[in-house]
Amino acid sequence: IEKDKDAREERDKQYEEGLRRTGLGHDAPGGAQFQGASKVVHPVMAEACVDFAARAIKELFPPDGPVKTKILGEVTEDKVNKAERKRDYMNWQLTEQIPEYRDEEEQLLTQLPLGGSQYLKLWYDESKKRPCAEFLPIDNIYLPFAAANFYTAERITEVQDITQEQYELRVESGLYIDSGIYRASEAPEESKPEKANDKIEGRSSKAENIDGVRRVFHIQTFLDFEEDQFSSGERAPYILMIDENEREVVGLYRNWEDGDDTLTKLDWVVEFKFIPWRGAYAIGLPHLIGGLSAALTGALRALLDSAHINTAPTMLKLKGAKISGQSTTIEPTQVAEIEGAPGVDDVRKIAMPVPFNQPSPVLFQLLGWLTDAAKGVVTTSEEKIAD
Repeated sequence: IEKDKDAREERDKQYEEGLRRTGLGHDAPGGAQFQGASKVVHPVMAEACVDFAARAIKELFPPDGPVKTKILGEVTEDKVNKAERKRDYMNWQLTEQIPEYRDEEEQLLTQLPLGGSQYLKLWYDESKKRPCAEFLPIDNIYLPFAAANFYTAERITEVQDITQEQYELRVESGLYIDSGIYRASEAPEESKPEKANDKIEGRSSKAENIDGVRRVFHIQTFLDFEEDQFSSGERAPYILMIDENEREVVGLYRNWEDGDDTLTKLDWVVEFKFIPWRGAYAIGLPHLIGGLSAALTGALRALLDSAHINTAPTMLKLKGAKISGQSTTIEPTQVAEIEGAPGVDDVRKIAMPVPFNQPSPVLFQLLGWLTDAAKGVVTTSEEKIAD
């Protein structure tokens, strides 16, 4: 798990950079550092995320539900009635029985352009007696370095941060074995994207871990067990659950359909890709327009900084001249007296405004060109996905 986590460290940095480039956390990099320097962020990254999510959710989740019918072979009245019953039932499930489904999918779609790949987990909850859905961000899924595809990876590690109460409920239900139920004193270490998202949400990671949040790994992998009569010692798919605090296995489950002689792995996680690329991870907006977004923010800040400096009351004072008062800073509408050297009767011989350049019209034109270039890339990529 630690090796797989280290292998995707750069990927987490890219996702973090994308979150910061949106400007929602007020910590987008770039620009000048003097007091009063502009911290405005060009909205191209945030706009692209919102636009994509709004367009995609209309296609993936229409008001009546996303399920449609397709009858293979000869169409009969019985087949049509059966298909319509299934469609209506599944649409009722997704719109009514699973109330969190649409919300989880919308979260996924807002993050998909930033992470490149995102995931949706679907399972049947015995306590709720219904199917459930949960959005899994890419930083909570670890894949091996050698993986070429999500569905064919030799192991998939899902990171679950759960409270002490949730952990105890899972022990009581029999999902986990009782490993002492040690209460976590410190919250698990956050990933770089999680830290960037905390700034956007206004959450503090310094808060005390009063809920006893702990980390459990659910690993979908392949193992050989001579003791398992159902796999007969063959390489077979299992779900292995490990408690990070205790460093112990708390659960082990077969991950194939009962009676399936082929031992085909069951998939509980669905992968969503923004732009498919070589390898197990797709690419997103930080890869496509990360540089353009940085240039847009830099150009916009430079224009505003030059306008601010050009209108600020800044001047040069002749050495030897004195300005009465405690400070040489002159506020707007303030009347300040200047003491000049003997024989000097013209204030312009004592102080003069600093001749800063006006905001550059060429830089403004470049800003427009960069905006068109970035939006062109975004429009092309989103149209490709929509098609």
